[in-house]
Amino acid sequence: MRTVHRTADGTGLVYRTRLGPGLASIVVLQPAEVRRAEQPDTWLTWRFLDDGVHGAWRLVLIGPDDAVHWVFGRERGVARSAGSDDDGDAPEWLAKGLKADSAYCITVIHDVDPDEALRRFGALDTEISTARWTQLRRRADFEDLDSEGMVVAAFALGPHTLLVEDGGYEAVDRPDLSRGTFAVSSFSSAEDAHRFLVSEDGEVLASFTHGLASLAEGADPAVLTEPLAEMGIDDIDEFDDDDDDSLLDDVELLCQVAGVSPEIGDVTGPARGAILRRPDVRRRRFAHSA
Repeated sequence: MRTVHRTADGTGLVYRTRLGPGLASIVVLQPAEVRRAEQPDTWLTWRFLDDGVHGAWRLVLIGPDDAVHWVFGRERGVARSAGSDDDGDAPEWLAKGLKADSAYCITVIHDVDPDEALRRFGALDTEISTARWTQLRRRADFEDLDSEGMVVAAFALGPHTLLVEDGGYEAVDRPDLSRGTFAVSSFSSAEDAHRFLVSEDGEVLASFTHGLASLAEGADPAVLTEPLAEMGIDDIDEFDDDDDDSLLDDVELLCQVAGVSPEIGDVTGPARGAILRRPDVRRRRFAHSA
């Protein structure tokens, strides 16, 4: 259980987290920190923020656009409000539609509908419902998910499905999502860790980390060659060795490999989604950091 209340003089906040019977962590937010959280049309809540290594519940400030404006203990939030000048190069559908310009796990599965994509991910039919992405995340906040929970949504992209995880990165370890078809997954953490997976009929065709496509492993790494050329990268070895620290745009590569062009309207309408709780989520997260 987590609670926040004002100090006696009204200038600070006391942030209390129950750790177990008779145990609690108490942190006092000083006035200077509290003032940063006093923004119009915002509210304090908790959100599970997963950087791909050490996910944890954080005290955050949420705006009406469901973006994270402030995270306690960090210089700035992991997400930015819609229309921010700091949205960077992330496409609008990702940065503004999903509020996930810097941390995300997205997957395109060919020729399956959203419900089938969620079933492949492990959701039961009774766990699947229809809601907007922001509504799913708010519901997860309300239900007080712990570190064994995650939100997943599936958006239709024509005959294909875009699967989005909030608080997880399972798909980059799940070539089985592509059984009988073709799938592409990309993961990026708030700490700038990157992973990429291309699979077909349950087999890994190409997989690489840290944006180094030249080191891709799998049954057919050449599946990346033409999509990279479409991005203007004809020699991936030279690109990876560039002294100017060239950064591979993994989201663009995902779209090129999967042959999709999502728009903001594709991810802001009602989606099929589920809030999942399973004991092995924490193990997978921490195994990745080992």
